[in-house]
Amino acid sequence: MFVLGICTTHLIAQDMFLAKRLTFSPAQQGFPTWSPDGNSIIFQRTDMQDRAGENGLWRMSADGQDAKQFFNELAEHPRMSPDGLQIVFDADTGYSIKIVPSEGGTPFTFLPDTIHIENGGLPCWSPDGTQIAFVERTGLSVCVYNLESGALTSIFQREGLLPLPGGWSNDGKSILIALMDRKTRKSTIWKVSSDGEKQIQIKGHRENFYRYLALSPEGSLLVYGAIEGRYVGLYVMPSGGGASLPLAVSPNGHNEGAVWSPDGTKIAFTSTRSGSFDIWVMDVDIKKIQDDLLAISEFPE
Repeated sequence: MFVLGICTTHLIAQDMFLAKRLTFSPAQQGFPTWSPDGNSIIFQRTDMQDRAGENGLWRMSADGQDAKQFFNELAEHPRMSPDGLQIVFDADTGYSIKIVPSEGGTPFTFLPDTIHIENGGLPCWSPDGTQIAFVERTGLSVCVYNLESGALTSIFQREGLLPLPGGWSNDGKSILIALMDRKTRKSTIWKVSSDGEKQIQIKGHRENFYRYLALSPEGSLLVYGAIEGRYVGLYVMPSGGGASLPLAVSPNGHNEGAVWSPDGTKIAFTSTRSGSFDIWVMDVDIKKIQDDLLAISEFPE
């Protein structure tokens, strides 16, 4: 079940819980990532007409207040490290991956020069902060780089398909991957062990599943983006597979790039429902979602 949430722009969206808009600039603001304590949100700001030097990474409080820029180079898909000290991101308009201190400073590269990144690598940290998963484009494979040893391992690929890493399991043993057919723009979901030895397909998502995966902090729920008509909407399903429910679906805009707060009570996501790319936050009740999913599993239509 779901309820209708009325947004701050007075547009009605099919939201499971009430969603609140946090950013209001006409520039593109998106791909939020939470600080480990849940008190702040890091996000990217991108404006190809930027003349004020405001592109880069910004930090704001969890309620959208006190937004401040701390890194002024183009940066996409930022992910905060588990200890909160560093941020990994797609740099150079998607042609490299870099790390920058979470308070700002000089970014650095860490991957070997032989690794080809294009259109972004979607880097994501392991829970212990020692490894980063990403997609490299030469072999179209998800790789894992060990920051301590320098070891690089290719763990998953399928001929002609694009694998997009969506984050690690909470125990650090597996990585969730969206495997996309670039012609149809449809994907399947895979759970792959960090060494690539075990590969399990997670079934039950909507037919038009597109990309971006977000595992709840306690590991029971999985949020993903699916194409509905012209737009991408957010849906939620059991992390092991099963029926889905709409989480944030708008009749006039995209909703994607979801990320759970560390305590599991909120989901931040990117939405264009207001007419521009902005950060929105939804208060969520994991127990209610679990109960609603169980209800539709027990009484299928």
